[in-house]
Amino acid sequence: MGILSAFANAVTRWQENRRHAERSLRTGEPWPPTDVAEFVGAVEASGLFESVEVVPVEPPRLVDLHLEASEDHFFIVMVVDGYSACRIMFDAYVFDWVPTCLALEFLQAVIAGEVEVTLSPSGGHVLLGVPLDGEGTWEDSRVFRGGFEPWEARAMARGRAPDH
Repeated sequence: MGILSAFANAVTRWQENRRHAERSLRTGEPWPPTDVAEFVGAVEASGLFESVEVVPVEPPRLVDLHLEASEDHFFIVMVVDGYSACRIMFDAYVFDWVPTCLALEFLQAVIAGEVEVTLSPSGGHVLLGVPLDGEGTWEDSRVFRGGFEPWEARAMARGRAPDH
């Protein structure tokens, strides 16, 4: 029963994130389509990254952006011209349906450590959530193989109440 429950939760989370990709929770309006050149320009101008590499990709994706903010923060952002959402890969996590117009807010939250990292109740997965103001929390998980990445351990330590 545990496997079916976990699968149902993953499907529900995917469906919820898909709904986020279609309309803003803040305004109810559809997300604007992406202009890749404008997005790349905004990423480069943000000052968040030590290196930005634009890698053209065969259709259906137009470009992958390889972004390095520090040794702990390397991202791949998959962007398609004219679409409203992108895929962001970070460490062992894959965030689908992130509205491209919120991608910089998403990346900034991760870089700033404003993420939620928890171990699943079964202990089999590390759960990562990235809260976006007014738009909910984008979530993903990775299989727990007996160790945390340094940034995951720091995020978990921040989330714990101090012992008295």
